[in-house]
Amino acid sequence: MNKKYTFISLSILTALYSQTSLADLHTQCLVGVPKFSGEVVSGDPNDLPVYIEADDAEINQPTSAIYKGNADLKQGNRHLLADSVEVKQIGEGTALQRFAYVRGGFDYKDEQINLLGQNADFNLDSKDGHVSDADYQLVGRQGRGKAQEIELRNAIRVMKNATFTSCLPNDNAWAVDASEIRQYIKEEYAEMWHARFKVQGVPVFYTPYLQLPIGNRRRSGLLIPSAGSSSRDGYWYSQPIYWNIAPNYDATITPKYMSHRGWQLNGEFRYLTPLGEGKIAGEYLGRDRYDEYYGENRKRHLFYWNHNSAFLENWRLNIDYTRVSDKRYFTDFTSDYGSSTDGYANQYARIAYYQPHYNFAISARQFQIFDEVDIGPYRALPQIDFNYYKNDLANGWLDFKLFSQAVRFDNDSSLMPTAWRFHIEPSLATAMSNKYGSLNIETKLYATHYQQKKGKGDGAEEVEKRVNRVIPQIKVDLQTVLARDTTFLKDYTQTFEPRAQYLYRPYRNQSNIGSSRTNDYLGYGYDSSLVQQDYYSLFRDRRYSGLDRIASANQVTLGGTTRFYDRHSMERFNFSAGQTYYLTDSRIDSNPANSTQRSSSSWALESNWKINDNWNWHGSYQYDTQLKKTSLANTSIEYNPERNNLIQFNYRYASQAYIDQNLGRSANAYNQDIKQLGLVAAWEVTDNWAVVGKYYQDLALKKTVEQYFGVQYNSCCWAVGVGARRYVTSRPNQDPDEVVYDNSIGVTFELRGLGTNDHQSGIQDMLEKGKLPYIKAYSL
Repeated sequence: MNKKYTFISLSILTALYSQTSLADLHTQCLVGVPKFSGEVVSGDPNDLPVYIEADDAEINQPTSAIYKGNADLKQGNRHLLADSVEVKQIGEGTALQRFAYVRGGFDYKDEQINLLGQNADFNLDSKDGHVSDADYQLVGRQGRGKAQEIELRNAIRVMKNATFTSCLPNDNAWAVDASEIRQYIKEEYAEMWHARFKVQGVPVFYTPYLQLPIGNRRRSGLLIPSAGSSSRDGYWYSQPIYWNIAPNYDATITPKYMSHRGWQLNGEFRYLTPLGEGKIAGEYLGRDRYDEYYGENRKRHLFYWNHNSAFLENWRLNIDYTRVSDKRYFTDFTSDYGSSTDGYANQYARIAYYQPHYNFAISARQFQIFDEVDIGPYRALPQIDFNYYKNDLANGWLDFKLFSQAVRFDNDSSLMPTAWRFHIEPSLATAMSNKYGSLNIETKLYATHYQQKKGKGDGAEEVEKRVNRVIPQIKVDLQTVLARDTTFLKDYTQTFEPRAQYLYRPYRNQSNIGSSRTNDYLGYGYDSSLVQQDYYSLFRDRRYSGLDRIASANQVTLGGTTRFYDRHSMERFNFSAGQTYYLTDSRIDSNPANSTQRSSSSWALESNWKINDNWNWHGSYQYDTQLKKTSLANTSIEYNPERNNLIQFNYRYASQAYIDQNLGRSANAYNQDIKQLGLVAAWEVTDNWAVVGKYYQDLALKKTVEQYFGVQYNSCCWAVGVGARRYVTSRPNQDPDEVVYDNSIGVTFELRGLGTNDHQSGIQDMLEKGKLPYIKAYSL
């Protein structure tokens, strides 16, 4: 829960240097940072003896001594070099006190600080001291400055007329001047009075008082601000304010001003308690002034809550809830809590109890969709699940599993029926294996009872009040792994992993489950939709997610994978291919449109190739044997020579027929194939400069989908980044053939040497920006 602090909060004394930072810049920045020499002495330094060496000494036993010429004084981790040191001793026994007076210049070092000064007084029996005209540097981390006077006390340092910067010597990019700085060592915070922030010696900010962290402990303050301009928002500026409420609570409040829209207030509260951890966030814009927003509700807002907990040993609670004020919220605003590409906001809660052989859960789920549809998806409230497992029955030959569920479905539309669904699903499985392969046989029974009630609106469709459905299933799965040393590739091992699966499930007409209108959004029944196909989904039991549509099956799926391993047992290449052969049509009702009506599925191919340490390739492909054309394809090749440097070319294709079949009517507005070509490049040009560029072109629309270019300059004590972005968006009353773009530019500034993430290039943050973030697509 650490935060990075900005030039306004000026948390300039935090600077515990990260050990996982970017190596080269990290090394450069450590060159000017002093390190403690020798072994750190533990224990109370006040109990340790004092050792003094000098060219000349005048000793007046037992009260005083003057050491002149290369005086060298050591006590534990403390080390003092000076031209002249006078040591005085006052009192006797337990009241004995020793003092050291340094005149004419000195050099003082310990495990925390190095000091150069003119005059100093030290109490050798405590940490108290007084230093004048000091030049100091922190040990082991960035931080240096000057002070007219420094009071060294047991747990406090008080600096008068002091300066501080995390820049290295001879670098005066920025600094802070303060009339007084109080550092509380144990509490790890500092107070500053009359603080003036300077850039190249020029004052740019003043505050009469600041309280800042000086260690790993989180402290309240202002975080890194961001600013920019957008054709949608106008000029904007956001200033996060961090509030360290308690060690296990914190909050970030971020006022944001947008010249086209007005003030937006954003907040995030994080907590960590014995009952769990989570995050609560909100965004609120009291009145949206944007001229092209035609919504009736000018108040735009978001609420987000994510919670995960484990309590009473066996209980788990999970909440994932997002709600926005209107369907266009994620189109009009960039938020960390959702995206317009998701199509909906999820609202989910679940509490569960776990035991070794069983578990049960009570949950609720609904969706807030962003598409303009008359009838949206069902909510499941409540949903009760019970699972039971018992292995090694019949002398270890059988494994038993039981899944059961009771759930109530409701819909916002008065035209739609409501229903209770009661489902029980027992299964028995046996597995036989040897060194050549494995044979898995599973029998399963789907038994479902529905209690349905007609919708209350005029024109609501009649439904059967009670529906029973019982479907048995048997599945036989045969797999093997064969390995051999390749003859055409020296020192490589190749594996062959063929797989064959037979699945049988008889046909049951399910047209009496739900309403025919449920096909308008998210598929079929109350909670079912088609599963998007790839190689691994070929071996799934069901064509549909959810339980309302369980299609008949009399099919054989054949597939396999081959892999190549080098002499270090590293996987260098794999290729998987598979297809399902339908012995009879797979059906859910009498409607031919819901039947496979084909002899085989699409061919599904997938491959990954680690060409060498720098080059990686990934590809997947589906060929529709009925349409005799490609239905889905994507490929990417990436060059990654070192660190975060990369260049990736990617291509995505989806046919219109595939979109209509798998994504439903809500996606039909696209009305053509998807063909997207992308280029992503990220490069640390030097240890100081990093650039990221992204370009996505839709070849079917002949339009640019998204463009982004970002550049960041990094030094030891500061960094600045500029990002420009252009992407396709939408607006109300948009013409069908019109393409609307949002153009934006953003600027970030950061002080370095102040936190655990310092000295990174910023590439990862820039890659994550945008509607189409960078994805490392291959798995090797």
